[in-house]
Amino acid sequence: MKEPHSRDTAASVHGLGGESGARQSEPWLDFGQLLPGITGAIRADDCTAVFVVGETGLGASTLLAQLDSAFGGDRAVVHIHGSPSLTAVPYGVLAPFLAQLPIADISSRVAVLRALWDHLEAIRTGSGPALLLVDDTHYLDDATCEMLTELLQAGWAKMVAAFVPSSGVPEPLLRLWHEGTAEWFELEPLTAEQGHELCEALLGGVVLNTTSRGFWTQAGGNTLLLKTLVREAEASGGLVQRNGVWLKTAAVPVHTVKLEAVVELQLLGVSPEGREALSLIALAEPVDRTLINVVAGEDAVQELLDQRLVVPAGNGLPSIRLVNPIYGELLRNLVPAAQSLQLHRQIISRMDVLEDNPDSLLRMVTWSLDCGADVPDRLLLRAAVLAVKFMQNEAALRMANTVRGMPLHAVAQAVMARSYFNLGRRDEAAAVLALDTIDSDAGSARVIFGSLLRSVIRAGVGQDPSVIQADAGQLREWVGQQPALQGQQTPDAKAAVPVVADLMDLLVASFEGTYGAMAEGMERVLRQLDSVDVTLTVLFKALAFALKAEMLCALGFGRQGRQMALEAAVLEQPPDNDVFFLPQFIASRHVVCALASGDWSDAQSLVDTYYESSGIATASFGGAAYVVLGYVAVRQGKTADALPVLTAGLEALRDSDPQNLFGLCAAMAFYVAAGAGAPEAERFRADYKTWGQRCMYLLSAQASSFFNAGIELLEHDGTGIKGLRRNADEAAGESATFLELHALELALGLGDTSRLDRFCEVAAATEGEWAQALAKYGHALKGGSADEYLAAAEQLHAASAFQLAAKAYAAALEDANKTRSKEVSAIARAGLARCNEELGKGSEESPHESVVPKLTRREWDIVNLAVQGLSDRQIADELLISVRTVEGHLYRCYSKLGIASRDDLARAADLARGAGGNG
Repeated sequence: MKEPHSRDTAASVHGLGGESGARQSEPWLDFGQLLPGITGAIRADDCTAVFVVGETGLGASTLLAQLDSAFGGDRAVVHIHGSPSLTAVPYGVLAPFLAQLPIADISSRVAVLRALWDHLEAIRTGSGPALLLVDDTHYLDDATCEMLTELLQAGWAKMVAAFVPSSGVPEPLLRLWHEGTAEWFELEPLTAEQGHELCEALLGGVVLNTTSRGFWTQAGGNTLLLKTLVREAEASGGLVQRNGVWLKTAAVPVHTVKLEAVVELQLLGVSPEGREALSLIALAEPVDRTLINVVAGEDAVQELLDQRLVVPAGNGLPSIRLVNPIYGELLRNLVPAAQSLQLHRQIISRMDVLEDNPDSLLRMVTWSLDCGADVPDRLLLRAAVLAVKFMQNEAALRMANTVRGMPLHAVAQAVMARSYFNLGRRDEAAAVLALDTIDSDAGSARVIFGSLLRSVIRAGVGQDPSVIQADAGQLREWVGQQPALQGQQTPDAKAAVPVVADLMDLLVASFEGTYGAMAEGMERVLRQLDSVDVTLTVLFKALAFALKAEMLCALGFGRQGRQMALEAAVLEQPPDNDVFFLPQFIASRHVVCALASGDWSDAQSLVDTYYESSGIATASFGGAAYVVLGYVAVRQGKTADALPVLTAGLEALRDSDPQNLFGLCAAMAFYVAAGAGAPEAERFRADYKTWGQRCMYLLSAQASSFFNAGIELLEHDGTGIKGLRRNADEAAGESATFLELHALELALGLGDTSRLDRFCEVAAATEGEWAQALAKYGHALKGGSADEYLAAAEQLHAASAFQLAAKAYAAALEDANKTRSKEVSAIARAGLARCNEELGKGSEESPHESVVPKLTRREWDIVNLAVQGLSDRQIADELLISVRTVEGHLYRCYSKLGIASRDDLARAADLARGAGGNG
């Protein structure tokens, strides 16, 4: 028996009315290469049938259409479509081929077989057997299955049959599998990456990762649903192309009759009892299976599981959910309000709301609000915090607005402010924060907690640091006016106030970049933590560690800062501390430290995984991912790669910028576009200039330097160079070594060597491979020898600074040519070739006549034997050539490799082989 093929889905693109209605003009993507596999199986002599197994909507019908195109020219192709209405009708699906058969013979197996054979003969093309393409095979009646099996066994035809796994292969056809003459291919749901590729193929352009991920999540990886969602959003204006990038607007999606028709098609065949159970699960998901069994009936729930319309929730609990979110959205809209309320009362009294399960809590709170049921403030607020973390901002606003109790009012306002900010409504975010002032009648714990919460949110939404400074002053003034806090009745509150005020000062310092003065306040906070209530200690420590990580990074100790950010991240926070959005606060500093120290691959991995492990939705860091990719590309000198990435990042951040990265992204885009002479440079300049929000100085200072470098590239009048020198001086004034190096490196790249000594000094004092490689390069610029340039180039290449490495290799090559150092020349050529390949310039000619030494096959044979230690005579005997021929070949190899003797041959040959010299 042949093993089944488990492959990725053929990502076919379907028409809105069903898979068979695919528009011919739309693309078809075969991610798993099923089409070649199936065509190869059909052409094989020992294969009579191929079974294609997959859930509805994964592309089976379109795959069959592709097979029609593949085989239509050399054999007869017959389409057979199973139908639920004909399952009980013998030979019902064969009616199109039996038009000439007398009514009396319709039930005769022999007559039907003869009529079908006559049809195949009439349309025969070529000498091979016909190809039967059978869709929805699970709906075929037994008589038809028996007849098809006989046709296949007799060699009259071959077949590709598609069916859903829950129904299984009809018994007569299954005999082919047991006989070993059938192949099995599985269609799988799209992965997130495949969903993104499909979206770009459908829209014919760049699509934001967050946009494609949203469609993919809604569709649950179902190809037909994803395609339908994309077309629906495009038609309704919910999907727009802005500056060449496709993205979703903030508008709530409108699901049309077309989408409902697609879902109805996929739910075809569900019993009334199963449909009622499905609606109940949609309202309550994820929900305990035992509870649904009691309320809806065990048989109905099992039916849904068998048809894979519901699946285990995957949360380690015995709960179930719908297979994809879009089913839930549409089904919930179809349930009448009165029935929803009745079901809510029936369910809510029998279940516990799982506060530590985000999906369960959010669904139950939303359902309760929809029904007009009361929800305790504590659950409302917990759900609101979860909603805003997962970028369900409208839902978060609805929940936070419903909170009525004063003890939780400050937290609710913080959630509202962050929700407005995430929606791009910054004025409303600021207005909400302005409403909250210190209430002299409030308890001390609420005042202290609320003050810190408000300040962290102010920093998160980019408010001016003077507002946070005023909050700190107000808190210190308030504590001095509270007699109870001067005694010993509330020692925790008394101890917490100075810590909170100092943390607020540190937030201000983070904005203003006064890193030189931060250390004293940081240590004071950490010293005082032992006197603070343990529930607050972990929060205060996490904030302090994250801010210290930023400070260390700015001062040139990026790797130490990264370790400090990691320590902040692993501190286990109480659930209520989610209102501070600590994962984002810490992660942004963690990633910046990795970037600053030149650990670029680690930074990319962090941005991919950090938020997932922290429970944050992709949408909350989609823009950040583009910024990190663009930053790395700029540092490496891959400007052609950087510009489209940064362009996409700007469009993502224009609508949602939780980490306040828009300014840095705009500055880098301006710098790259100005260097390339791209017309978008002026747009990026305007984007940067109109950037109103603030962020940590560690980011804004880098943005300023990138912008000044772009100005110099655009104007060529020295204005940008002066700006970069000013940036460097400001950084030096705060001992911000990394920021000073950043400005000096950009100035040096523009040809300014006036501060070369300082550049070398600052680079040597900064942690990380990138900075140390820069120091080596600076010393080479001062010394100017080929050996120094070569050493710097090797270190720069190891640090992935490919553009600078190419410059250093080129300088080494130029000097080596002057001094006629053939060995250095060969190494430099090979290194330059490697850099050109990394930079996408592999096919371009070097400034010199040969980038990579090319040896013939015979020359490589001789070189390889010489490297093994064989003498010229031994090589001649081995290759059956003369000694003189060996000597001549070796002489030419020495010249090509830029060396003088056999002693240098092994190293030079390795370099040439590694650089692609045909070794």
